[in-house]
Amino acid sequence: MLLTALAVGLSACKKTDGAAAETAASIGETAQQLAFRITWTDYSGRGQAIQKIVDSYNALSAEDEDVLMIGGNEDQLTIEEMLASSPETVFVLPYRYVQYFGYSGKLMDLTDSFTEEKNLFYEKIWNLGTADGKVYGIPWLGHSMCLLYNKSLLETAGVDANTITSLDALVSAMEQVEQATDAQGIGLVGAESNDVSWMVNQFIYGFGGSLVDESGKKVVINSPESADALDFYKNVLGAHAQPTWTEDTGVEVMKYFLNQQVVFEIQGIWGVTDVQKNGEPFKVGVIPLNRIGLNAEVGPMMLSLPADISQEGKEQAISFIRYMISMDAQQAILNGEYSPEHDQYYPFRTPIRLDMADTPMMRLNPDYQLFIDGFEHPSVDVPVPKWQEVKDDYYQAGLHRVMTGETTIEAFLNWIESEGNRILSEP
Repeated sequence: MLLTALAVGLSACKKTDGAAAETAASIGETAQQLAFRITWTDYSGRGQAIQKIVDSYNALSAEDEDVLMIGGNEDQLTIEEMLASSPETVFVLPYRYVQYFGYSGKLMDLTDSFTEEKNLFYEKIWNLGTADGKVYGIPWLGHSMCLLYNKSLLETAGVDANTITSLDALVSAMEQVEQATDAQGIGLVGAESNDVSWMVNQFIYGFGGSLVDESGKKVVINSPESADALDFYKNVLGAHAQPTWTEDTGVEVMKYFLNQQVVFEIQGIWGVTDVQKNGEPFKVGVIPLNRIGLNAEVGPMMLSLPADISQEGKEQAISFIRYMISMDAQQAILNGEYSPEHDQYYPFRTPIRLDMADTPMMRLNPDYQLFIDGFEHPSVDVPVPKWQEVKDDYYQAGLHRVMTGETTIEAFLNWIESEGNRILSEP
C-alpha cells in the first residue's frame, strides 16, 4: 500500500534558495538566529520533507526567531570548518562523525541536558552518540536493514515466509524458488564499494565475530566466526546470487529485485518504496535480520551542537532537539519525501525511537516497525573513527578480492588484522 501523508499539524513548507543556503553557513557570526544544517540539499524532496517538520516546531515555539534550515552534505572538512565558524547551529551528523568530533573536543557535551531521553532509544544506538562516556549526539533518524522478499515468487514456490527463521531455512527457501521459477535466490553485493563492507559485516556480527574489541583499540576480526561468516556469504549465498554479483553494488541488487530476477535482497526501507514507486509489480515482504541470526546494518544520524555555541543558542537548540525526537516529529519522518513522478510520498529513512509501534503511522504500515526493531541488534560498519581509514584503504578492496577468489579468506583476515592494528595504534 502506498504511503499517504499523515496530518500532524505541519505548517506550509518554507523554502531556502541556493544563495540563502550559502550565506546561512556564517549565520552564527552575523546573528543569534539558530540554524539547522541537514546533510541533504534543502530543495530536494527529503529536504522539503524535513523543512515541514522544522516549520511545525517554529509554529509551536515561543522564540522570537525561527530556526532556519539550511542544506548541506557529509563532507568532513566542511563540517569541521563550520563547527568553528557557525557555532549557532544544530548539525545533523552521521554517528561516525559524532564520535570523531566528540573525541576532538569540537562538540558540546549534552550529557546533563538529555538524561531521560536515553530510554527512548536502544542502548547500542544511544552509545554511538557518545565518546569517553559523554553524550555528543542525540539519535534522530536513520536506517536499518531487513531481509526483503517477493511475496509472489514465494507463493509460486509454495514457501511460507513464517518458516524462514534461520539461515538454513533461508537457503532452503531459495532452493525451492529456484526450482519453481526462473529467479535466483538472493541479490548479493561483491563489488569494491561501500556496500560490500556493511553487507558482509552483518554476517560477521551475526556469526559472533566483531571488527574491533570493546576498547576499540584492537582489531579482532581475524577469528573463526568471521571466517565462517565470509565462507557462508561467498560460497553458500554466492551460489544462489545473480551471475554478476561479484561486480555488483546495492544499486544493481535493487534492479534485480525490482525485475523479479532474485527473490530476496537485504535493504533498508527504500527497498520497499522502490518497488512501490515503479508500479508495484509485486508485494514486498519484510523479515527482520535477527530472525535469521544476522545483525542489521544501521546508519543513525545524530543531532549535535558545536562546542562554542552560546548559552542562549544552546537553550533554544535543546528545545529544538527535544521536539525533533518527540513522537509527533518522529512520526512525521514517515510522511516521507514527495515523488513528483508518482505524485506520492515515500519514506526515505526511519525514525529511531523504539516506542513507535502504537502510533497511527505504524498501525497503518506495521512492516515499517521491523526496520526500527533492527536497531536493537546493530551491525556497526565504523565502530571507531579510525576504522574508516581501514575500511577505505584496505577492507572494501580486500573483501572484493575474497569474493572474486583473488585472495583467500585466511589471507584477507590476517592482512586486515595487521593493517588495522597498525592504523588503530597510530596517534
